[in-house]
Amino acid sequence: MYAQLVVAGSLAAGVGTLYLVARLWQYRERPGARLFLAALSMQAIFCFVYGAGLLVFDPLLRRVMEAVVLLALPWMAVLFLGFAFGYTGRGHLLRSVWYGIPLATAGIFTVVVATTSYHGLIWQDFDIVRIGDAAGAQYTHEPALFVMTAFAVLWVVLGTVLLFDTVFSYGPLFRGEAIAVGVSPLSPGVVALLWLFEVGPQPVTAINLTAVAFLPHVALDGYAFVKRDMFEFLPGTRRAGEQAAIEDLANPVLIVDTDGRIVTLNPAAESLIDLDEEAALTRQLGDVLDATVDPAADEQRIALRSDGKRREYLVVPAELTDTAGGQVGYTLLFQDVTEAIEREQRLTVMNRILRHNLRNDLNVVHGFLEAGRERVDDTETSQMLRRASRKTDELVSTGEKVRDIESTIGDAGTRSTFDLGSQLRAIADDAERDSGGVVERTVPDAVEVRADRDVFELVVANLLENALVHAAEDGEPIALSATASEDAVTITVADDGPGIPDNELETIERGTETDLVHGSGLGLWIVTWGVRHLGGDVAFDSDDDGTTVRVTIPREA
Repeated sequence: MYAQLVVAGSLAAGVGTLYLVARLWQYRERPGARLFLAALSMQAIFCFVYGAGLLVFDPLLRRVMEAVVLLALPWMAVLFLGFAFGYTGRGHLLRSVWYGIPLATAGIFTVVVATTSYHGLIWQDFDIVRIGDAAGAQYTHEPALFVMTAFAVLWVVLGTVLLFDTVFSYGPLFRGEAIAVGVSPLSPGVVALLWLFEVGPQPVTAINLTAVAFLPHVALDGYAFVKRDMFEFLPGTRRAGEQAAIEDLANPVLIVDTDGRIVTLNPAAESLIDLDEEAALTRQLGDVLDATVDPAADEQRIALRSDGKRREYLVVPAELTDTAGGQVGYTLLFQDVTEAIEREQRLTVMNRILRHNLRNDLNVVHGFLEAGRERVDDTETSQMLRRASRKTDELVSTGEKVRDIESTIGDAGTRSTFDLGSQLRAIADDAERDSGGVVERTVPDAVEVRADRDVFELVVANLLENALVHAAEDGEPIALSATASEDAVTITVADDGPGIPDNELETIERGTETDLVHGSGLGLWIVTWGVRHLGGDVAFDSDDDGTTVRVTIPREA
């Protein structure tokens, strides 16, 4: 009865293994999957051949079948290790000496087992022992068998370690599957070692229970790969993504330990310090940079020479911690801000010239034009001077808008709480007073908004100014209305003017101007930038019958 159970268990393990192969065949193109399927195939051969061998009493055939069973052991282990390489994102090792060594040893053991009848390095004194209705195999375990088993255990342990690495490196997503597959070799491994060292009474040791011990192995693999779809979510994807995120990053990245020694770097960093990775590793950060960088400090700006040119870099440090939360080093991201700094400097100079020098000169020109207009009697000349004076006023107004952009929208600003209706009525009053136009108001009471009040006023004021300018041509009033929901408020400004030109709307929607397609002023840009600053949206509806602009911003901007 005992022998019959072993035969049944061995064959059942083989059937279960073939079931896994059939279910996982669809994933054969996934990293590591083909090697895992090959390992399962070897496992099926082991179980089927051993189960069938227990029914074979012919000495020669029984020897051949026992040799096939022993041959499957190292190949199962080597293929399992290859699966672990591929599945965990280390597929490049499959083409390296680190996998070539296990493959070579498996090949050597194949030859040794196949020729053991001539040299006796695997077994000697092979004998068939009848145990009930089964044919047990009793033989002396020679040193090569111990060595082969030790190598097989080593490869399985290495593969298991790699799988357990996913537990600690990639969090709960792969935890259950990695534990199941990592633990699954334990049962047949322990039983195989007990058989190898002939633990147990004779003649029971003539029957190898390793094939039966593959039953829990099959169950755990079934849980991981069939029930939990282990090949659907690959930790190798994350590993490859993390590596590519650094390797392919255009910005230089240096990783240093807590003592400031370089641990790794990406190609961009190699160009920055003019050293390849091999030469840079273990060197102190200060030895490869012509500037002082404190990895433990906040963002820093340094100047370095790269490709013979002086460049400005913003260094952004970040702490590196291990899975236990202990600090192990720092990541240093170098951002080239040379162009940004130069552009900021150019804008600062141009803003100063526009806001101060040009504005003051235009005020002088305006004064001369007005004085000249008062002194001429020619009507046509007076009209030309009036038009020139009006243009100087528009240019001064443009300079003031630039000042508003820089001082209001350009700053972080502070948020405050204000009543929407009161604020809109006050802005409308100012717009009427400055333009002489009429603003019809439909605004709610007791609606509070928390936002950057200065930017809010600037946006609404420019909307009203733009609408009043266009409405002035027909002398019609403009409409200002507002509605509120639980989360947002919508301000609508409508006029019956000629509408905003298509090229101006196209410029705003595209977000940039060209020599041929550009706006006529800054008003719409101020509205667009201001609304974006407030975290809202703006929509323009313009045609020949007028323009309607809707601005929606959060009540908690």
